[in-house]
Amino acid sequence: MRLYRYTSNRGGWQPRIAISIDDRQPIDLVEAWSNANGDAFDFELDRWLTSTLLLIEEGAAIWREVEQVVRATPVEPLDVRTEAVTWLCPLDRVASLKDFLAFEDHVKRGARRRGGEVPGYWYEAPVYYKGNHRSLLGPDDECPWPAYTEQMDFELELAMIVGKRGRDVMPEAASDHIFGFTVFNDFSARDVQAQEVSAWLGPAKGKDFANAFGPCIVTADELGAEPDLLMTCRVNGEVWGRGRSGDARWTWTDMVTHVSQAEDIWPGDVFGSGTPGGCCGLDLGRQLEAGDVVELEIEGIGTLRNAVGSRPGS
Repeated sequence: MRLYRYTSNRGGWQPRIAISIDDRQPIDLVEAWSNANGDAFDFELDRWLTSTLLLIEEGAAIWREVEQVVRATPVEPLDVRTEAVTWLCPLDRVASLKDFLAFEDHVKRGARRRGGEVPGYWYEAPVYYKGNHRSLLGPDDECPWPAYTEQMDFELELAMIVGKRGRDVMPEAASDHIFGFTVFNDFSARDVQAQEVSAWLGPAKGKDFANAFGPCIVTADELGAEPDLLMTCRVNGEVWGRGRSGDARWTWTDMVTHVSQAEDIWPGDVFGSGTPGGCCGLDLGRQLEAGDVVELEIEGIGTLRNAVGSRPGS
């Protein structure tokens, strides 16, 4: 099952959810649900029909019912030509954002730039930073250029969305807590990031200005709990790098188990994989310029496209 958020003239330009099953064209969830149940949409009672976070929080029984309704209900698919469909960030809200450093090649490249070795603790636990879960961009949204940076970059990442609350989750149960996956662009102000981590904290301002997700969420029953997917990044149509999600040193099971030690994980928490080596400008000795168009494509999910905004004052 694929979940999209969108606006169109069909829904009065209010954000709504569209669902795709078996590679069919997406259909509007409110229309499908209303047709199947014979009831008009009640915003107060059925808010989860227009919020991906609330839908995820409803749990597996509702997810199965939604899939059955979408399969069985004859609703016209969205027509992107006549309905002026605009695709939105597939998550209307993110409960929390934790971004990991799961790919050894990327870590080794960073160690070489610093003239050092990979820290020993990296091999002991899946480390992460906590990002700004409210700074969200969707497909084709422009990434603003912060006034405080001269060095803009991107990171090609796979993101996992938690679907079930848990605490002290055992490895054999970790997959039960995975709802699905989407493409994640971890935009970065590299000069500021370097200054922050040199002071033994962060990154903060080096990362928190923009987190892009999309174009949809694909549920784990389609991709599996540990998908091995081809990942490709392009800038202005030029391929800058490729990797595979399955090459990560740390698995989603590792991450769920680690984070849930002595704390709860919640539906709508998002875990970023970190970028494979060579799939960001920093690893390649390159950086973004104003107006560049970044395309991040992950097999089985789709392509997330964002342009970089102009420099302030230019």
